[in-house]
Amino acid sequence: MPPIHHGEYNPIIIGFVEGEGYVNTPLQTALDEYGQLPSEFGLVPNAGGRRVRKTLNLSLGLSIIKHLREGKGLKETIARFYERWGRDLRADFDVEIEPFLGVNDPSVLKRIIDENGAALEQSLRTDVVEYLGGRGLVPLSTLHSIPAQDLLAKTRTILEKKTRNPAHTAELNALERGLGLVCAKQLLGELCDLTGGDITQFGKARLAVHADEIARALWRLSRHLPLCGAEELRCVRGREVEFELAPRDGSFLELGKEVGDCTADKLFRQVDREVENIYWTVFAWFLDRQYQVLRVFSEGRFVMKVHLLPLVVANRNGETAFLAVDAIETTPIFREDTRVGDADLLQRKEHVFSRVVDRVVGLAREMGIENVYAEKFSNTGWVRRELEQFPEVYLHIGDVRKIDELEDVFELAKRVCAAAEEAVPSGVFMELQMKNTYLLPGGATVKGVKAFAVLSGDAGLGIPMKKVVGV
Repeated sequence: MPPIHHGEYNPIIIGFVEGEGYVNTPLQTALDEYGQLPSEFGLVPNAGGRRVRKTLNLSLGLSIIKHLREGKGLKETIARFYERWGRDLRADFDVEIEPFLGVNDPSVLKRIIDENGAALEQSLRTDVVEYLGGRGLVPLSTLHSIPAQDLLAKTRTILEKKTRNPAHTAELNALERGLGLVCAKQLLGELCDLTGGDITQFGKARLAVHADEIARALWRLSRHLPLCGAEELRCVRGREVEFELAPRDGSFLELGKEVGDCTADKLFRQVDREVENIYWTVFAWFLDRQYQVLRVFSEGRFVMKVHLLPLVVANRNGETAFLAVDAIETTPIFREDTRVGDADLLQRKEHVFSRVVDRVVGLAREMGIENVYAEKFSNTGWVRRELEQFPEVYLHIGDVRKIDELEDVFELAKRVCAAAEEAVPSGVFMELQMKNTYLLPGGATVKGVKAFAVLSGDAGLGIPMKKVVGV
């Protein structure tokens, strides 16, 4: 792929602006008119000689980071907002949104927790100091010297070191039981935080919001505390090719850095540094319930992320929804052009990619969506080659729009910023690769028509090829 020079990079992005409504605007125009300087927020001194560069979604990003650093999860805030927003995708577009929001059935989780309530409560009641000290696994003097907030982490470290030390082989079984208790207590603490207190008595609404996170915690807990029904939990277990939706917590903001793509928080963390950095758009994705990132694992190793959202396209029948694969990006170990590329993993790349397509198409079916169209650009050459094997559909980027056109994200952003006591934004902006004509040479005509890979369905929503000039 040829380098994208930053001064030349000016794709159409979408936004919602106070007093103007929905906008399609060139990136540089949005930066000039709505961008903010980090120096306005005391982040970077506006010293002489320093390059002045405006950023979009700056106050929103600062607000989200502040909430997360203060331990204020935003997932419930997001869920409550969209409940009040009231958009009925089923009525408007025949789209079922629930399968898009999580993979675990809250009623199954409730049953598993109820069935294991006695064991969970017993572990919660067990006093770690009394258990470890009474069995001589950790000296009482050491236990009493550890601050309460650090007790579990410190004792876990002590016990892990002892289990690796041959001098403690005679007491290995007791040490492992003690370590299991400490690990279980840590995970029970996570569950208590997610469920708001008593893990056996949480409300259905909170359970539904955090279902996937609770399932992951329960699965990890089952490694230390046998739980009935653990096999029904849907989460990554380190087997074959597996998937999870990226949780809306601090790790969501770290995905670009972990993958090394253009959504990393700093340009130098990108593998391909000639590609324009768009970290600013991650904050709009964070608040958008209709934007999901599917994390892909091979044998327990994170190898790929897939960006998904339902979009609508205007055609002769009005507007029809399709599932957009807005990006497929791989981690450095799953690339052929990096020094850390893993040969064993790369031998399975076609298999992994096939499973990814199956999972995305299966999700679309669960949502009642027939057509799945994928952006052909990726940070990874072999992914681009795989996408070239699929049939094409031609869409005019002006006919492709986002459901609710970011008005929902904008209204939520204002509330999040106000709660964080940061400047309430006058607009919120998002880059969609589906509308970006700067990524692949020859990927669009001067008329704004762009070719996408058809992963499922047909090209019926697109423009007939005979009418597409220059593609």
